[in-house]
Amino acid sequence: MDTKGQVLEISGLQYNAGDRVLLHGIELSVKPGESVAISGPSGSGKSTLLMCVMGLIRPNKGSVVLCGKQLEQLSGRKMLRHRRESVGMVFQAGELLPELSPMENVAIAGMLAGLPRVEAFSRAAELLDELNVGGTFAETESLSGGERQRVAVARALINRPALLLADEPTGALDSANRQIVAELLYSLPERRQCGLVLVTHDSSVAARAQRQLFLQDGALTASAVPAAGVHA
Repeated sequence: MDTKGQVLEISGLQYNAGDRVLLHGIELSVKPGESVAISGPSGSGKSTLLMCVMGLIRPNKGSVVLCGKQLEQLSGRKMLRHRRESVGMVFQAGELLPELSPMENVAIAGMLAGLPRVEAFSRAAELLDELNVGGTFAETESLSGGERQRVAVARALINRPALLLADEPTGALDSANRQIVAELLYSLPERRQCGLVLVTHDSSVAARAQRQLFLQDGALTASAVPAAGVHA
């Protein structure tokens, strides 16, 4: 398999949940600087696909090559290290620790990946400033929903990943913050030369991606809706 120039290459991926085939013959490649949005009905396997990309679940068939390494061939410890070095993840609700400050929430992700404390906090400060998050030393629970998601994005970026994954990152936000966070996420592939795979039910968020895909009945196909173009 030729994965030159790709941060992600999925080939023939199949995953079964009991007797049900959630993913069947999935093919997907993502290169640096590219954004891909995946939509589909609830329960169609969108989050399962992201978990396969992160190596959290192993497919029944097929392969996932992340930054040149086939995940199925990595042991647990090597998988964990490769994931920390290569992937940043943004969840729907942010999954932040409310008792910590935004700065601490971001820096701790760097320290868990092996960054020295000083460097982790330095990177955290730079990212929070870049993403316009105020109150970096306040308690995270005091921030607005939009601010919390920007903290979650900063945390996902602290290890300078080659691939950014986002699972319904705007689903818990109001309409104004949905567009702000979506614009931020779609600006990152070009600015940081990373790949972005974003799962969403929101057609206006999906339309911002360079490529729109639809997952249903185990198959991943091109969306019939044309992309709105690249938003920086």
